Amino acid sequence: MPLLKSTQPIRHRKGSSLIELLVVIVIFLIGVLAMVQIFPLGLNVIQRTRAITQAENLARAELERIQGQSGYLPEMIVPVTYNYTVGGVVITVNPNRLTTNLMPDQGLAGGDIDANGNVLINGNPIGNWALVSGSNLYNRVIGEGQPVPGPRRLNNGVPGLDFGSLMTLRFAPIYDDGSAGVFTVYGNDYQRNWGDRSRGFPSPGRTRDYEFYFVDANNTDDENFVGEDQIWIAPAQRVSYRVTFSFNYDDGVQTGQYEVIIPITLDPLAPPPFARIGTDESTATNYWVISLPQLVGQPDINGNTNYVPANYRDTDWWSVRVQRQFERLNVATPFSGDPYQFKVLSPSTGQILINPQAASTTVPSRAGRAPLFARTDYTVYDWRLIRDEFRVPTQGSVARKLVINGIMPRSGTEPDGRNFSGLGLSTPDVTGAAGSQDFILFDVETGGVILGNENNNPNAPGFPQSPNSAYAVDKTNGYIEFRDVDNTNPDLSAYICYPTGNNATPWTAPVLVDDISGRNVRALYRGQGAWSVQPFKAAAYYRPVYGFNANGLAPGEAFIGGTNGVGNNFRIYFPPSDLGQQVIIDEVWFNTGTGAQVLKGQEFQITAIEPGLNLAYADIRDKAPAGSVFDFSQGYAVRGIRGASMKVRVLWNPTFFRLVSDGPTNYARLEEWQRSYRRTETQSFAVRGTER
Repeated sequence: MPLLKSTQPIRHRKGSSLIELLVVIVIFLIGVLAMVQIFPLGLNVIQRTRAITQAENLARAELERIQGQSGYLPEMIVPVTYNYTVGGVVITVNPNRLTTNLMPDQGLAGGDIDANGNVLINGNPIGNWALVSGSNLYNRVIGEGQPVPGPRRLNNGVPGLDFGSLMTLRFAPIYDDGSAGVFTVYGNDYQRNWGDRSRGFPSPGRTRDYEFYFVDANNTDDENFVGEDQIWIAPAQRVSYRVTFSFNYDDGVQTGQYEVIIPITLDPLAPPPFARIGTDESTATNYWVISLPQLVGQPDINGNTNYVPANYRDTDWWSVRVQRQFERLNVATPFSGDPYQFKVLSPSTGQILINPQAASTTVPSRAGRAPLFARTDYTVYDWRLIRDEFRVPTQGSVARKLVINGIMPRSGTEPDGRNFSGLGLSTPDVTGAAGSQDFILFDVETGGVILGNENNNPNAPGFPQSPNSAYAVDKTNGYIEFRDVDNTNPDLSAYICYPTGNNATPWTAPVLVDDISGRNVRALYRGQGAWSVQPFKAAAYYRPVYGFNANGLAPGEAFIGGTNGVGNNFRIYFPPSDLGQQVIIDEVWFNTGTGAQVLKGQEFQITAIEPGLNLAYADIRDKAPAGSVFDFSQGYAVRGIRGASMKVRVLWNPTFFRLVSDGPTNYARLEEWQRSYRRTETQSFAVRGTER
């Protein structure tokens, strides 16, 4: 019987060999590597785009934070220079510094940075390079203030700091070593009056503690600093003032105009040489009489003594401002009936407690009675610290997004290759021990630091591993998550350490607070990549001057071009640090050859630096017709110059450099590193009135 055969053909499917598979894999890997080689720029563009987006978000958030408190804007924010003296480092205002100048100052032998990152000026350290360069060269805040807030109880358990008017500085942390002029608090401007002692003004029997009189050298009496410009202030008691004025001074080469801000303390038991209790026909009055020629020889707010009284010439009387300074008390000293008193809770949180009497105190002004203001001058500690303000969640999720990703952790590395050692502020950790933390969260309502910043993993043994930690921070993705540290109640409890105002023991022991939900808090931290966020503000008011010296213009001054043949007679000049700002001018009188004309309420941009003068300028021909020049037929050409802009700049730098043992090499490496700075700016309209 024949064998049966299938009618379907037999088909064999050949598989891929191992060698062929390996060849395909190799080809695939070669393709991937080729793509990476071809498109690294594209990957960098994606990373840079993310960084730019984050920078814009940071700038916008800071601008919104400032605008939300626009009534309390400072008069100005100005650049500085760090100087070494025998007594330590002195920070002085430097209005000639441009915002693009980010390198630390040099000594006579050039730039020098040691292996630990300290900048040396002629061999003397002035601070770590990161704190005396970059954004931190623009950190002196002048005239930040507000009406004294209502008093309340802080419930911090610290005697002397538990009741008063709490005020938080906008750009804290700050420098504060207790030295005169480093951090000052002062009140409203006194009313300025013209005095003529030949006609009996001021009247010795009629005193008001909210005004002063300027008596020029030609109108003095024959008893009190005869023939010297002077001011009369009442009453003749122990009190401190902040005196500001511009004066003409002969420096041996030329006579130029200078401005000083000098803090003074007047004590009847020990009158200073520049002041005396005035007399009228040999009878003591109730006025202090202060000689301005002698006053210019006193240390200014930065501790500098730059002027010889004999070279003083005269003062513009309308430039004189007098404000009473608040007295700084120790924590243990109780407030008295004098409203001009304050205490410092902590420079790390930038909070002060003002005498509760101040909140109900009003002072006369030309527009009627006004609330007592507390204004401050201070130096920002570090613009690299991100200030992130929000409210603790009250319900639902207890997690919140922070303004940036990539927060610098304890294990991070500084741009110069050194290990990150924290924010440089002495604040409590989760156990209450003071030290330098990488993340700080403080309660704006009390000044207390909320303990946390440690993770608790419910899936790991020993949960909660850090039971006192009220929050954890996802530093990679930029999230903070709160947890209840006391499960005996349904609220969001936390441990808080409160400032004591005592440098030896600056924080209390941890105190359990039943509920922190809904509280206004401020987080401080740094971003990986040398991020900094800082505002620039035009001066609230610019005083027209008609001369300047080799040092240029002081902050808040404007030179009218063409005066004495200096500059162009169609430009208004400003300090170089104001380049890019905007101003509003009430009146600009000009002439094109057909008679005087006026521009009113016009906005001008400070557009460029004029070579030779080294001053920034605004050109009136941007708004006036071509060929316009200033016209002085009204007795003045320009009146009422007000700053009109607020800018926020964000800097970041993703690159690194290495410190070595050679100082000039380190300085050069820092300069090269700074060329990799990225930046973005956001500008807004901002006008703040003054009492001038």
